[in-house]
Amino acid sequence: MHMKFNRFVWELFTQSDRGKKAIKKYSHLTNEFIDEWCRTIDFEFFEEFKERFQVPSLSIDVPNLVRQSISEVKFKGLEEASRYYIDTMVSKGIPFEMADNAGNKEVVAGFPLENEEDWYDYVAAVSLGLYQGQPDYFLPYNFRGKFNQVEEIHAEFNIPLPPVPGKADKSGRCLYYASINGVWQEFRLRYGLSPVEMCAFLYDFAQEFITPMDASDLPLPSKVWFITGGSWDIETVDKATFDTVTRWSGNTAIRRGDILMMYLVNPRKAIESIWRAATDGSIDPFLHYHVTVWICSHIKIAPVTFAELKNHPILSKKSAIKANFQGPSSRASCTVEEYEAVLKIMENKGQDLSILPRIPLNQQLPQVELQNERDVEVHLIEPFLNRLGYKETDWIRQMSVKMGRGERNYPDYVFGAKTRRGEESAKMVLESKYQLSAQREFVDAFYQVKSYALRLQSKVMAMAAKEGVWIFPLENGTFDIKKAIHKTWGELAHPDIFHEVLTRIGKNDVLG
Repeated sequence: MHMKFNRFVWELFTQSDRGKKAIKKYSHLTNEFIDEWCRTIDFEFFEEFKERFQVPSLSIDVPNLVRQSISEVKFKGLEEASRYYIDTMVSKGIPFEMADNAGNKEVVAGFPLENEEDWYDYVAAVSLGLYQGQPDYFLPYNFRGKFNQVEEIHAEFNIPLPPVPGKADKSGRCLYYASINGVWQEFRLRYGLSPVEMCAFLYDFAQEFITPMDASDLPLPSKVWFITGGSWDIETVDKATFDTVTRWSGNTAIRRGDILMMYLVNPRKAIESIWRAATDGSIDPFLHYHVTVWICSHIKIAPVTFAELKNHPILSKKSAIKANFQGPSSRASCTVEEYEAVLKIMENKGQDLSILPRIPLNQQLPQVELQNERDVEVHLIEPFLNRLGYKETDWIRQMSVKMGRGERNYPDYVFGAKTRRGEESAKMVLESKYQLSAQREFVDAFYQVKSYALRLQSKVMAMAAKEGVWIFPLENGTFDIKKAIHKTWGELAHPDIFHEVLTRIGKNDVLG
């Protein structure tokens, strides 16, 4: 269950040694708060600057430049500050001075000099300078490459998340910080937090409520993927250990725990290591590559060359291999059978397969006699929900819902529920039945759960019985009986089919 901001829990944090330490830290926030590499921008190839100022390179201390440019500006409120950021800073750039060899100072065109990407690539440095110069109006954003944490914090504390710009919308990505800062400021003011306390909330307190970005307590893998690296990645991969956790370009369908085969495109042209996904794949508006995943649990393996993949009777048919791992194919999924084929090539080279992660080819159904609806729930539905990532605290059974004058109904499983009287809602409703073998039974059950889902404004609904699971996504404001996604329990035992369902009604996709 997601929580709202709890004043009592927050006060306990601020009075604790940890809380006091965090607040002290954010009271004197320095440039060391952000990664060293993004504090300065070095322009080494701008011939016009080399000629005009007789310098080999131009280095800009971004936080200090931003702080100096904004610290003396007077704002009447948050909206005016946001407009200044958008209309003056982003649109016109931040001017700065340089001196030539004779000591003459000249105002140079505003930062960024050429690439608008600098506005989102350097969001941590820019936002830190804004916070240092105007802490009442701007908060530091230090989640670049970790936007999945932003999504989890917003979901956990019911903070609205502004729509994320698409990859090609570079202007929208430049301005997205203003949107994030706006909702953070609204949250801060609603609960009476100072700017320093809001920093402590985001970067310390809230961290206790999100999924760790490491190898701790990884779920079983649900899918296998290719990820790729170039010559610039070789040093990172070669130095990696089992404890390494690093950011990589990924696929939004990757789920925490999934198996990742690292293919080095050049110059080696081989699969040389196996990793696990430490996070789900997610879009990050502030990253050039847009889709990112954190990876962990590195294992170096006997290399499988591109020639071996291309000449294999099964693997050679795979589109990623046909496309030489170029474009989207560089982050393609693999079936269990394809992964096993790659493992067989390794094994023939002496690779010990016992140290490598595997996906069970079969998961047996419980050998119990199902006699009623509750047996279906206990032995089929609830273990299935656990596989999807849910815990019992994530759903409400038999939630009371007022459907009409004096009429109350009780959906079997309600997820992401809000139970305030008259304002009930849920993100997903699942109705359980003993069996749905007859068409009449199926139609009656569909319209029953549809009435619940529409009443609760759910974005997906499902039914489950001895015959399997039916999923109905919300389309054009309703649910269509003809557009059911149906999987039998036997089919759901196969990892590839289960992953298809996981990406539709898994915990992170429904609640996150």
